[in-house]
Amino acid sequence: MRAPENIDAFRLEDTYWEFLDGAKDLFTAERWQGVLMDCSKNELLALAHVYRTGETTMSRIAEYVGVPLNTATGIANRLEKRGLVERWRSEADKRVVSVRITEQGEQQMAKVIGNVGALVGALFDDLSDEEQRVLLRVLARVPELLAKGAKDERAHGSDSRGGMKRIAIE
Repeated sequence: MRAPENIDAFRLEDTYWEFLDGAKDLFTAERWQGVLMDCSKNELLALAHVYRTGETTMSRIAEYVGVPLNTATGIANRLEKRGLVERWRSEADKRVVSVRITEQGEQQMAKVIGNVGALVGALFDDLSDEEQRVLLRVLARVPELLAKGAKDERAHGSDSRGGMKRIAIE
């Protein structure tokens, strides 16, 4: 995690990452399209994970994104082709593939975070201290509420596609 410029930015960034961690499995792929250089949801999640950790393994990416290792490999291939990450095999154990963010990937993620921060900052400028506290409490609950809504939909068999299941290929 990057060093905060001030404590409010630090808390906001922590809240942002906690929100992403809690909600990453709840948004459909369509909602993620075009967020960052036309990355898929899984590509964006993998890139965000590598950005946050600085360096990680393919196994950890697969675990974070919630996909099999072979799918994570495809995700990393696409990110590497875009120049956003780089990979190498461990000298100690050739089975372990490490991944780190490139300067270009870091710049892209910093740009996205900056844009989101500017939007949230503008929103917060127009709120009182009490409204800011309430909003942060509500935002902290959003992943829980989204998960409950998704669970309720599955329980009731709600499907807006006429019963057909659509599988996104990423």
